[in-house]
Amino acid sequence: MRVFKACLIIIKGRSAAFAIYLSVFIAMSIIIPMLGSEEYTVDFKETTPNFTIINRDGDSHLSDGLAAFLSTRGNNVMLEDRKDALQDASFYRATDFIAILPQGFRDAFWSGNPLAIETVATPNSATGLYVDMLVNQYLNQVRITGSLGGASEETAVQTALEDLAAEAAVEVARFGAGAPVDMTFLLYARFLCYIALVLVILCISIVTSSFRRPDLRMRNLCSPMRPRFMSAQQILCGVLFCFATWLLLTAFGFIIYGSTLAGVDARIIGLVLLNSFAVTIVSLSIASVICPFMNSPNAQNAAANFLGLGLCFLGGVFVPLNLFGEGMIAVSRFTPMYWYVMAVDQIGSLTSFTGEALAPIWQAMLTQLIFAAAFFCISLVVSKHLPMRSSTAIHNS
Repeated sequence: MRVFKACLIIIKGRSAAFAIYLSVFIAMSIIIPMLGSEEYTVDFKETTPNFTIINRDGDSHLSDGLAAFLSTRGNNVMLEDRKDALQDASFYRATDFIAILPQGFRDAFWSGNPLAIETVATPNSATGLYVDMLVNQYLNQVRITGSLGGASEETAVQTALEDLAAEAAVEVARFGAGAPVDMTFLLYARFLCYIALVLVILCISIVTSSFRRPDLRMRNLCSPMRPRFMSAQQILCGVLFCFATWLLLTAFGFIIYGSTLAGVDARIIGLVLLNSFAVTIVSLSIASVICPFMNSPNAQNAAANFLGLGLCFLGGVFVPLNLFGEGMIAVSRFTPMYWYVMAVDQIGSLTSFTGEALAPIWQAMLTQLIFAAAFFCISLVVSKHLPMRSSTAIHNS
């Protein structure tokens, strides 16, 4: 196993480069979910919008009740009744909804011919529509309460606020054997394929380029060891490094996000791990094709980053697939990372383990393995013809 030990020594000599890539990846895995923790949460949380009421009708029980009701659902942002102040607040999203009560609003409301409330909502925002619905809900409730029994304005407003304050008991039910997978863990699983591809390409290229040096190759050809045994030990080293990379990245995932996986069905976690192992095999197959062509460290780093970023962007690792156009998605289907991301998304949305629910996941994993088999076949063709070129070049030199 002399060749195998030599491969380990070569890899150990570049351990600093591997450590840098791992450190950057772990930092990304921690910082990105923290920045978007609300976006990736799986728990329900009521929206708390910011609103502003400009009362040009003077104080009344009706307007005071509206402000009190909205304050229970959001945050009251006080603004001056100036056009420029209101425009700036809406533009810079200091408030999501502005309601301007016109003069004579109270008298018109109780007369049965209410005046329209002038509203300004943040463009392309659901929170503005939500506050508008709350305003209509309050006014309708006060109108209904005031029409029953001829109650006074103060009584009608107070009764309406009490009715609107009533809450129903809510029970959160989960469908499936366990708790849903935390989205931050799934985000880590998506990014894992990038760093796995980069690390595997760097490792295989370092070992391959070292053994393809002309002087070392000539000396190895004179040794009593058969070339196939040398190649077998190099392949064994690459496979073990690939497996070690998968174990290391998996361990980091459990260390960072292990607390978020409490209650998650073990079968879902197993599918995530199986899918990540499949993409690690794909990374090894891609490395076996391109690494024989890279001889210098600069070329190795450039190829690893170029292929890693290119395939991951096309596959939807960094950019969600729903933002892609139809043409881009058609191209993405020809990359193994697309099927890896598809499997991650399908696993994250699992609610049952029926054959119908698992079929898309198995299909995505099988497609990744088909890609790996195709790349391995290409690497056999490359390894068959490339040594002949190297031998000819050595002989001519």
